[in-house]
Amino acid sequence: MNQEQLFSIAEGLTVVLWILILFWLGRLIRNRYTHESIQRFFYAGWGFKIFFALLFAFVYLFILGGGDINAYWDSATVLNKLFLTNPTGYLQELVNTDRILGITYHFNQDTGYPPGWIWREAEAWNAAKILSVFSILTFNSFWATTLVVASVVFFSSWLMVYRIVIHEALNPKAVLFAFLFFPSVTFWCSGISKDSQVYTLSLLLMYQLFRWLKWDPKRTVLRLLFMVALSALLYSLRQFVALAIIAPFFLAIAARFANRWSKRPIILFLFRGFVYISLVLVFFVVANLDRTQTLIQEAQITQSDFSVNPIYTGAKYEIKQSDGSILGLVTSLPEAVFIALYRPYITENLGLNFIVNGLESVGLLLFTGLFFINRHLLKNLRLMFKSEFAIYMLTFVLLTAFMAGYTSILFGVLVRIRALALPFFFLLLTLRKPQITSPT
Repeated sequence: MNQEQLFSIAEGLTVVLWILILFWLGRLIRNRYTHESIQRFFYAGWGFKIFFALLFAFVYLFILGGGDINAYWDSATVLNKLFLTNPTGYLQELVNTDRILGITYHFNQDTGYPPGWIWREAEAWNAAKILSVFSILTFNSFWATTLVVASVVFFSSWLMVYRIVIHEALNPKAVLFAFLFFPSVTFWCSGISKDSQVYTLSLLLMYQLFRWLKWDPKRTVLRLLFMVALSALLYSLRQFVALAIIAPFFLAIAARFANRWSKRPIILFLFRGFVYISLVLVFFVVANLDRTQTLIQEAQITQSDFSVNPIYTGAKYEIKQSDGSILGLVTSLPEAVFIALYRPYITENLGLNFIVNGLESVGLLLFTGLFFINRHLLKNLRLMFKSEFAIYMLTFVLLTAFMAGYTSILFGVLVRIRALALPFFFLLLTLRKPQITSPT
């Protein structure tokens, strides 16, 4: 990355231009998606996202010496040059990367070459392609792209906050904190990174899924196509996250039908029995699919690589090795989920990088205790399993936390991958049955 370009006059002018554009877009979104309980937090939440996106860039560029952010930005810059010199080649590269023909098929000395590890890893290269679109829109301005990415993350988060506050029985303050002010989530998922893209696409896909299910009665073909496109993009970046988002949605649909028969206990009992038996059967069928076995093998390889490969340095945790069978993975589930949601502990001396994560773990343990040590625990659990959104969040958190805890091994990887699940986990811990007060 050219450090001098980061502080050029052209860079500054582009930043000013995009600040004006983003402020105009922000006002439109704020005026359209507003609610009295959250309206005053719009600009504070937006500023929080931008601050942490800039902090993320500063830490990686000037303290850690670049890392992934350098590699992704250099890749986007190369793709930007390809767009300017060969638009057709750029579009071909966006649609499909032909690795048989090699990196020199589209790239040369004029365009430059992307970092080899980014180009070779399909998911990383797909993230670079998406980033290149932002790079083109901002005339290859690093800081303007940072502002745009942070703003897109915030706008997606705001849509979720708006819909959840209106349609779900959740504490508005908890919703605001979960999606707008969660420190580690904002740090890892607001700047120039693959995690920001995964987080944004995940929120947008969930938003559209629940609009289709219950938040908005309109079910159009255009919305369906949009959901398919979001699913495809997300699958191209992180396959297990796409599966963890889509699979629980069928449980939400089942909960939706179950709520309609709440006053018919016999039908409700038969329906739930049918759903549970079907889930078990589907689980075993899906677990034995070739694609599922491939994903399990990839998870095993990733876990082993992070554990023993000397090139992966940094603080690590240990998890009981599994034989890769379905029974073995199920046995590993509790430990992997616990690690993902509650570690690193504040008592683990892992360095300054993990202090915030350690403090968050203390908070999550505290909220977990408050959830279970509660005289209305059974009512809260009943609400959780009756609410379409709550049962969806629970299943999504378990799936995401399992994959994060089982494969990460490195704490530095764990805190990034689990970030997607933390807002939903926090909402589950703050879920409470509304108390009906007697009229006086």
